Amino acid sequence: MLPDWHMPSDPVRAVFYFMYWLLQVLVRYFWLPIGAMVIYEAYINGRSYGIANGVVGGVITLLVGLALWGILYVALLLCTVATSISRTIAEVHRMQRSFDPYRRSSSSVDPESERPIVEGSIVTDLEQERKKRRRE
Repeated sequence: MLPDWHMPSDPVRAVFYFMYWLLQVLVRYFWLPIGAMVIYEAYINGRSYGIANGVVGGVITLLVGLALWGILYVALLLCTVATSISRTIAEVHRMQRSFDPYRRSSSSVDPESERPIVEGSIVTDLEQERKKRRRE
């Protein structure tokens, strides 16, 4: 019912991941508040100004809600495309770094390439990162 939850350990990426996850939930379940507001608007306007005005108010509320849902859907679509482009570029860079034309054995594969990927980022050990930075 809810989208998969694979929160990255990096705090900055975690914020962006949470925003993306929340956008997915909003797009998936935005029909619930739209339906509730259509019923509420139709009932209130129907009681106050007559059934015809209630129906018109409900239809207008439905159209506004569908327009907002469309905006959220386009935003989700753009985020999904941007994420997949980013993952593809990162994968190409990783493959270019691991490619060595002089060594063709399986031992030339970078051990970091076998680590699990969480939302486009390679999970890193903090101690290894500190050691790399000290060497540089």
